[in-house]
Amino acid sequence: MIQKVTHRQMILMLMLLSITGTLLQPHAQAIYYAEQHAYLCYIPVVLIMFTSMWLLSRVQRRFPDKDLFESLVTRFPFLGRLAGLMYIAFFFFVFARDIRLTGDYVSITLLETTPISIIVLSLLVMAIFIVRGGLGSLIGMVELYVALFLLNSMIVPFMLIQQINLDNLKPYFDVDLAGVGRGSWYLFSFYGEMIFLPFIVRGSDFRVKSIVTGNIVTALLMMLIVVETITSIGVPIASRLVYPSYELARQLQISDFLDRFDLALAAATLPCIITKIAFDLYLVCWGLKRMIPKVSGKVLTGPIALLGFVCAFWFFRNAIQLNRFTREWTWVAIVFEVLFPIVFFLFLRPRKKEAGHAPNSESGDRASRGKQQEGEQKQEQASGESDQTEGKSEEKSGDKSAEKSIEKKGKTSPGGGNLQPS
Repeated sequence: MIQKVTHRQMILMLMLLSITGTLLQPHAQAIYYAEQHAYLCYIPVVLIMFTSMWLLSRVQRRFPDKDLFESLVTRFPFLGRLAGLMYIAFFFFVFARDIRLTGDYVSITLLETTPISIIVLSLLVMAIFIVRGGLGSLIGMVELYVALFLLNSMIVPFMLIQQINLDNLKPYFDVDLAGVGRGSWYLFSFYGEMIFLPFIVRGSDFRVKSIVTGNIVTALLMMLIVVETITSIGVPIASRLVYPSYELARQLQISDFLDRFDLALAAATLPCIITKIAFDLYLVCWGLKRMIPKVSGKVLTGPIALLGFVCAFWFFRNAIQLNRFTREWTWVAIVFEVLFPIVFFLFLRPRKKEAGHAPNSESGDRASRGKQQEGEQKQEQASGESDQTEGKSEEKSGDKSAEKSIEKKGKTSPGGGNLQPS
C-alpha cells in the first residue's frame, strides 16, 4: 500500500530532489556562461519543469489510487513495462552519479586523506538502512533535514553582509540571453529530478498546488544562493570553482576565533545529500518491485547499492569527467523529464470500461429502479380497476336480487301491486 503524502511533505520532497545535486556542481558552469546574471538561468528551467509536472499531475488524476509505475503497467502491460524499465535505468544512472559526486565532494572538502572508496561505502551503508525503513523513514528524514537546511539558508545572508559586494552584479541590465540559455542547459538536468515524485506518490496526493509552491520556493532559494556566490566571491573565481557552494560557506566568519563555519553548514547539508541518494536507491528498488511483483524490494537494496558502487567508478574516472558530462547528460534528461511526460499526457488514459463502469452502473440502477416503479404503478392501477369492476358487479347483483324479491312479494300478496313504476 502506498503511503499518504501531505501537501507539506510534497513540497519538501520536491525541494530535496531539486536542490541537492544543483547545489554541488552546475552553479559554476552557469556562472561561467551567464556571468553576473546566472540567477536568471533558473527562470526557463522552472517554467519547463512546471509544465512537465503539471502534465504528470493531469495524468495522475486519471489514476487516483496508483503511482505512475502502476498506472503504466496496468494500462499498457508491455509498453508500460518498457517505459518503466527505461525510467529505472535513468534513476539508476542518477544514483551512480550522485554517489560519485558526493564521494568526490566529501573527499575534496572534508576528508582529504580518507580513500574515496571508503567514503562511498559509508554513504551506501547509510542509504541502505534508510531505504529498508520504507517511504516513511525517507519522508521523516526529509521533514527534518530539509527544514534545517532552509533555516541555515535564511541565516547565511545575514552572516555574509561584510563580504557582499554588489558591484559584482554590474552591469545590472546588460543581460546576455545566449549565456543565460547555456547556463540553463547545465542546470536543467539536476533541477529536473523532481520528475521522480509521481513514481512514488499516488495520484490523489500529487497536487498542482504543491507543485507550484515547491517550484517557486526552490527557485527563489537557489537564485538567492547564486546571488550570494557572485556577490561574495566574484564571477572570475566562482566560474572556475568545482564546488562554489563550499567556497561560499568558507567565506562565513562569525568572529576571529570561529572561522570554520563551513563544518556547521556541512552538518546540515550532508544529511540532505545522503537522503537524496537514499531516494535514488528507493526509486530503483520500488520500480523493480512494480515491474516484477514477486520480487522483494528490501532484498534488492543491497545488490542494487553494490552495483551502483561499481558503476559509479566505472562510469566516471574522476571529478573532472563528471563535471564535463553535465552538458551531454542534459540531452538524456530532456527525454525523461520533458518528452515522456508529454507522451503520457496524450496516451496514458484508463480503459473505457473502467472509466465508464461507475456511471454505467449508476444509470443501470436508476433504470432498474424506474422499471420497478413503473411496474408497481401498473399493478396498483390494475388492482384499482379490478376493485371497481368487482364493486359494480356486486351492485348489479344486489339490484337484481332486490327486484326479484319485490316481484315475489307482489305475486304472493293479495290485491297488492308493484310499488315500482312500470
